[in-house]
Amino acid sequence: MNKKFFTGIAFSLMLFLLTSCNSKVQESQDSVSVSGIGTVLAQPDMVLMNVGFSHTAKTTKQAKTEVEQTMQQILNILREENIEDKFVKTISLNYDVEYEYRSGRRILIGQRAQQTIVVTINDMINAPERFSSILDKITAIDKVEVQNIQFDIEHKTELFKQSRELAYQKAYDKAQQYAELSGRKIGKVLTISEAVSRDIAQTRAFQNNLMLKEEALDMAGGSAVPTGEQGVSSEINIVFSLK
Repeated sequence: MNKKFFTGIAFSLMLFLLTSCNSKVQESQDSVSVSGIGTVLAQPDMVLMNVGFSHTAKTTKQAKTEVEQTMQQILNILREENIEDKFVKTISLNYDVEYEYRSGRRILIGQRAQQTIVVTINDMINAPERFSSILDKITAIDKVEVQNIQFDIEHKTELFKQSRELAYQKAYDKAQQYAELSGRKIGKVLTISEAVSRDIAQTRAFQNNLMLKEEALDMAGGSAVPTGEQGVSSEINIVFSLK
């Protein structure tokens, strides 16, 4: 009796597994999984740059005073170029002892003060010459370094919407082609997921835009700084049903 009972249970389990597998096979045959990538490019309208400066003196107070004077010079330049103080942020401020090594011996040089700020320059579309003007003036200050210059787009919400729409359309076109090749038609969306959504940067630039920038910079007496194009990219995965 027990043997027949267990044999019945085993048969039922096998039947269930076969039915489940057939269901999955049927489900996979009635759908198509595709992906799409949408990329939208635009001209940068803002720039961020790190400006660092340091001074070494006999005392920390003297070094600190010299750094503050350099900071004031930079602020005056930025205010002349209509950059508000809220777009200037200190990211590091250090006071250290400065040494150098001579013949294997450490020699005290003095006290060093160092400050690094981040400057954000907006509205580059309407005033492309302003960045080069600011850059020329700041780099003319003694003992000032400008590093990590990054061009960016201030408002990207609409660009992301466009990139997602483009990604969806590309995925739909793929699904439609695969359905036609198999003699079927696509149905409703079963699943949709976003694989990645990110900023992208490309150095490609339209020649006309560069020519306009260069003309404006020449009139201002600055040097041309091509910004290229930047934008956003979205990648999605979609599963469509097949009729």
